[in-house]
Amino acid sequence: MVPVVGEGGHDPDDADRAAAERLPVVRSELRFELQLLHERVNSLLAAEAFLTIAYTAALANGTAWGQRFALVVGPVLSVLGLLLALLAWPGVATTVRMVLGWTRELAELVERSPATRLLSQAGDARSVRRGQWRSMLFFRAVPALFVVVWAVLTVVALVLPR
Repeated sequence: MVPVVGEGGHDPDDADRAAAERLPVVRSELRFELQLLHERVNSLLAAEAFLTIAYTAALANGTAWGQRFALVVGPVLSVLGLLLALLAWPGVATTVRMVLGWTRELAELVERSPATRLLSQAGDARSVRRGQWRSMLFFRAVPALFVVVWAVLTVVALVLPR
């Protein structure tokens, strides 16, 4: 029996096999990048939470030396929070791009090959990409929000105690 050859001279079964073999690799990479993204954002949130507590404690210090303490420590902590957010931002943004890239590849694999559709619960490529992009909004916003908040708190720390 002569194998059926699809467009471009390739056996369609070979393309399905290649896509089915690639699917676990793409899923694994996507899972790894998502875990990395969660770890990065969780680390940033934890660091920022502790800095926020220290910042508010420094500014709310009611002792006699509290105002001088707030004049020094408040701005230092707010600049530290701002720097942490700025330093975390590129790593988070890069990981989000990687997640979206792997999601796009997963969606394309599923769309291209009937064999992978059976192996995946991903849905159609467009809705998968759109859903993943929307789910990344939080991760993309966290560093930017902290930059804005710490910039405002730096101004507050410099103006309020006087």
